[in-house]
Formats: sequence, structure tokens, C-alpha cells
Amino acid sequence: MSIYQEEMMRKLPKLGCMGTLDEATGTLSIRQNGVFLCQQLTDGTLLYTDDKVTSQNFKDTFTAISDEAYRIREYVNLYERSPKMPIPEVSQYRKFSEYGDTVLAGAYGSHGFMFCTWKQARNGTYVAHGDYTTDFEHAKESFITRSQLMDKNRMFSEDEASLLYRCIAYVRDNCESLTYEQDQQLDGLLEKLTYGYQSLADEQPSFDQDNTPQLKM
Repeated sequence: MSIYQEEMMRKLPKLGCMGTLDEATGTLSIRQNGVFLCQQLTDGTLLYTDDKVTSQNFKDTFTAISDEAYRIREYVNLYERSPKMPIPEVSQYRKFSEYGDTVLAGAYGSHGFMFCTWKQARNGTYVAHGDYTTDFEHAKESFITRSQLMDKNRMFSEDEASLLYRCIAYVRDNCESLTYEQDQQLDGLLEKLTYGYQSLADEQPSFDQDNTPQLKM
């Protein structure tokens, strides 16, 4: 089983799927509720046929699998191309990128990947203040903000994104004066927020009645 397939196997349970490896072909078959969805090759590529993914539920699951496969290829490719950290204390990590005094790195072990951003000192011979995570998206955001490549005040936190998501959904569902074009624009914003913060896809995109602001006279 390749590193891409090992990573996919770790992701499948949260998607409600199971994977089985065909030792003869080296392909990983992925199923949901016993229904075949796709295969993953050793290089991380997905193979599928449209006639196997018929219901909307299976299509949504396949889309989620495709997104995971894309992210896995992104950080595994980085890992395989990157040099080891030159500092003995963190030599198990490989340096993905650095900017100024900030470095982004990743390590692979029996439990999968661990990513980290550090502040470098002493001409790169020492690192400190590590931000460790198994979430590559968080690691990239940490690198961008800690290196000041982007002002963190121009980025949404997860709580802010959740509030914005619910506000947009509320307007879309309750504003009767929206044009078709405006409705499509709001759908696009919701999709963009969901792509950036995947946990939003699992939450109710509206305000509970108890939390709905009330007009006081």
C-alpha cells in the first residue's frame, strides 16, 4: 500500500466509507454501504465510472473523496520533494517552505502525518514556538499568518466563517426580493466557505429559532 493509499484509508471512516486493497493490482477499492464508488491507484489517482455513482448521496460522497485525494496528493508530493530539516532535534521533519523566520514542515510516521510551523533563530540552527497539527489546511494558514505573508485580520476564523455561512444562508432562504442572479451568487459564497471550512457542510446552515434576533419595541 502506497503512502497515498495509507492516508486515504485514514480519511475514509469520517466519510462513512471502507477501503480494501487488491494485492494483485495494488489498487484500493472504496465502498460506501457496500456500494463500489471508485478505486485509488498507488500514485493517488482516482478511477471511477459514472454508472456506479448514481444517487445524490453517493455523488456527494465521491466528491468528498475526490477532495481528500487532492489534498493528500498536495502534501505527499511536498513531503516527497522536500529536504530534511537540518536541525538534529527535528530531523524527522522535512522542510516544505520558509519565509523570513517562519518555516513549514511535515513528518510521516506510523500514525500518519504531523505538520508544524516554527519560528527559526540563530541563522536557522534553532526552532521554537511550534504550532503542531495533523490538519494540513491549518498548517498552511498558520504559515501564512505567522510569516505575515497575509494579515491575519484579512482572514476569517472558523467561528467567523460559521457565522457568515449562517447569515448568508438565512438571507438566501428568507429574502423574497432576491433575483435569480443574486441567489446564485449567495450559493457560490456558501460553496466557497464550505470548501475553505469543511466542517460547515455538517452544520445546519440557519439560525435556531431560539438564537434568532428578536425585534424589541
